[in-house]
Amino acid sequence: MGVSNMTLVRIGAIGGVATVTMGMLLKNKLNHNIKQTEYYKDALKTLRSHPGAVYLLGEPIKDLGIEVGNERDNFTKGNYAQYRVPLKGMKQRGTLYFWAERVDTQKEWIVNRMELEVAEYTDRRMLIKSVEVNKT
Repeated sequence: MGVSNMTLVRIGAIGGVATVTMGMLLKNKLNHNIKQTEYYKDALKTLRSHPGAVYLLGEPIKDLGIEVGNERDNFTKGNYAQYRVPLKGMKQRGTLYFWAERVDTQKEWIVNRMELEVAEYTDRRMLIKSVEVNKT
């Protein structure tokens, strides 16, 4: 005697729910890991202390989930990192773009460029930080 169609549907539904749940857990874990890096913390600290960013976004400035699947905008490769961080303030939403690098694995990460785009002005970005990394 075979398995009924209803049993197969139930098995498929349970499998689908399990797959989606595991995907969401993995995404949250990756987001948490990125938010614990020194360059991410440094970028957000710099943003939150920038008067222009605070004025445009409004306090408190909250960082939202990074699109970890967007490997074009969000990645760490060797000694180079680049991220696009969605933000939410009391006045409006925005996006922080930042780039970081280090000379080698024994050196600290340096956030060398930060740009802020806000919902009100999507055709422009405010330069928050721009420094040259000393390669020696």
